[in-house]
Amino acid sequence: MKQSGFQLEHCRPNCPKLARNWNTLFEALRTNLAELNIQETLERKFGQVLHHHIPKICIAGCPNGCSQPDIKDFGISGYVTPQITEAPCTECNACVRSCLEGAITLEQNGIVIDNNRCLSCGNCQSLCPSGTLTKGESGWNLRIGGRVGRHPRFASFAGQVSTNEEVIAWVLETIQNYIKNGLAQERLTHFLENRTDLV
Repeated sequence: MKQSGFQLEHCRPNCPKLARNWNTLFEALRTNLAELNIQETLERKFGQVLHHHIPKICIAGCPNGCSQPDIKDFGISGYVTPQITEAPCTECNACVRSCLEGAITLEQNGIVIDNNRCLSCGNCQSLCPSGTLTKGESGWNLRIGGRVGRHPRFASFAGQVSTNEEVIAWVLETIQNYIKNGLAQERLTHFLENRTDLV
């Protein structure tokens, strides 16, 4: 969605793969971004506002990233970590088969999760019939500085947060920093790439 000097996108509604629901965050971000009057502010700073000046923000409900958060100025992806409970495992192997990363194995002592491979997508928890796996920590992965064009660049990982409010503060503060400190005609993506303190 492009309005008031920004582009805000989301993944498809009612997706069964959602690790975190994006609706509330989307609406709150849209409201907060609209209040910044980005279009008018950029016009005062740059004169003619081109498409590449406009902040592009994308929310994805899971690591699959169907809405392409890796090629936007701001990429926001939901995650939910699996948590092993005391409920007895039935050894059905549903979790093992569901993990596209090969992060889950079933051993003599029960389920073992390789945290270095796990993307916290939520598949295993949603398919576990015994309750041995359940939802653990949930939040948002933040990425910054992605783009397409002549010199495409994947967004860089900028951290994890657990609340919508933290996401909103991060996006707003970074955009305000660009408006204040960006050079004449400097593309937002180049500003983000050159400011290593933002990553």
